Amino acid sequence: MTARLWAAIWVAVVSLVALAPLAAAQDDDSGAPAVLRVETVDSRGESWTATGVSESALPTVSAEGEELAASSSDVATDVVVVIDNDRALPNGVLQLSGNAAEQFLVPGVGAVRRVAVVSTAREGARQEIGFSSEPEVVRSAINGVSADGDAATWDALARAADLLEGSDASSKRVVAYLSAANKLSRTTPGAAATALRLAEAQLDVMAMPAGVNTTQLADTVLDTGGTMQVLGSDEEFAPQTEAVVDQINNQFIVNFPAPAGDAEQVQLDFTAGEAAQSVQVGRGALTAGASNLVVSQASLGLLDSIITNSMAKWLFVVLIAAAVVGFLWALLTMVLPDSDNLARRLRAYDDAPEGGEEEAEHQGVATVPLLQRAVELTGDVAEKRGFLESLEISLERANLPLRAAEAVFFLAVSGLLLGIGAFAVTGNILVALVVLGVAFMVPKTMLDMRVRKRQKVFVAQLPDMLALLAGTLKAGYSITQGFEAVSREVEDPMGMELRRVVTEHRLGRTLEDALDATADRMGSEDFAWTVMAIKIQREVGGNLAELLMTVANTMTQRERLRRDVNSLTAEGRISAFILGLLPPGLALVMYVMNRDYIMTLFSQTLGYFIIGVALVAMAIGFAWMKKIITIEV
Repeated sequence: MTARLWAAIWVAVVSLVALAPLAAAQDDDSGAPAVLRVETVDSRGESWTATGVSESALPTVSAEGEELAASSSDVATDVVVVIDNDRALPNGVLQLSGNAAEQFLVPGVGAVRRVAVVSTAREGARQEIGFSSEPEVVRSAINGVSADGDAATWDALARAADLLEGSDASSKRVVAYLSAANKLSRTTPGAAATALRLAEAQLDVMAMPAGVNTTQLADTVLDTGGTMQVLGSDEEFAPQTEAVVDQINNQFIVNFPAPAGDAEQVQLDFTAGEAAQSVQVGRGALTAGASNLVVSQASLGLLDSIITNSMAKWLFVVLIAAAVVGFLWALLTMVLPDSDNLARRLRAYDDAPEGGEEEAEHQGVATVPLLQRAVELTGDVAEKRGFLESLEISLERANLPLRAAEAVFFLAVSGLLLGIGAFAVTGNILVALVVLGVAFMVPKTMLDMRVRKRQKVFVAQLPDMLALLAGTLKAGYSITQGFEAVSREVEDPMGMELRRVVTEHRLGRTLEDALDATADRMGSEDFAWTVMAIKIQREVGGNLAELLMTVANTMTQRERLRRDVNSLTAEGRISAFILGLLPPGLALVMYVMNRDYIMTLFSQTLGYFIIGVALVAMAIGFAWMKKIITIEV
């Protein structure tokens, strides 16, 4: 079987390698740099205006296949340079960003008209200089920025938006050199994005290489329009800034009449040379940012949506490889001989006692030979790890007709499929790992709950069963006849377990051993004490009926006391439940009311540290409260 498995895996790897370039090539095509980018569309009024960047000719505009008469306007850009001067930045980074920003110091040449400078870490974001067309004045302001404070990134972007809101330039841009530091901002990311939209400004971010967390910055760029570049090294400051300068010089402003029709949402198609882009806008609004201009995908079918998802391509490749493995394994199982085939077929004629046990092991839910082999392989791995025996005990206590090896196999397969599906949908390996962990934990938790519920019902039935058994003994039955009669009267799980005791006794097992096995299988100390009382009575003699009634009364009183304790500790359990739900519930409410505020915890290292400390503190609190309210009876 090992040779077949390795052969199937080898062929699957070959197919995976053969199919991977296709998926990678498709992904590469989707990530090709765009030479035409529409950033804003102003659909207020009879004449609409679109702005953006085109590296070739002035774009033409069409709606529903009809070209609209477009005219261009001159572009004059006011630029606000935002420089991060957090004290924690590496040496030289501030100087590199300042030197790169000097490429904007040619006001009046190209599209740049005036330049202003804002720093992030002086007095909670400070305006170093207002708009100026004098290169020396701007250079002096840039060179005067020093790393002497804690960054307030979003305050700085809001300050830049305030400057641009009073500008009369036809184009407004914020060019920001930012790191991951954001320590003192009073402005939230959402408020900063809103300020930029109201100022009709685009945001060009160059994230500096200092452990950058670009999630919120990238979201702001998508919401307002502009570009996002993560600088991989110090050598990229100058060329990336030059690229931004080129984009500013390649800006366009196109005026065209409003498309005919009454549709609230209008799709516009822009074409410049070989480049094209389609956007969707609403009438009577100013729409900015790639996330707001994207064409609605509602018209796409489910199949088209899956095909266009880049992660779905990789999932398709993985599923093909898995199918190849399964097909080849099944084919090789039918073609190649198995050294165990003869022994397994002759086992039916073997009179050895162990043969029946081995044959019983092959009985279960998985009856397909291929699944049986997979179950055997998974069971061997689980047995080597040491948790197969405990799982068998739990399955037997829960009365589930499933072998431990089968449970491990189905759990592993379902968990892996759910993890792969989560990764295909989200593209986030962390989410996939969380889903994988939940997929493994939920079945075990449900199994434990079923075991505890069955054990609780078993213990609750025990006093009534002992009373019935004492009644049969008083009526003249033997102890074996009494158990047989009671097993037909009481409900499951007690009735099922007693019928198993009677059956084992008929097959030659002593009654004491069968009862001990039931006590161990159900994990019931009360039943074990009952069996001990029966053993002692059978050895020394006495009235077994009265003994059983005494044991039943004792258990009834203990159950009454246990319920009294549960009533007295109910307040502590409810308190633990409420305190446990309060933090995640409050986090959910804050996420709904102010997402940007709560997402700060998941965008910075300090936030993850705080979450970790909170989880540890909650675990300690739960353990403490559980210790207080747990009273053994």
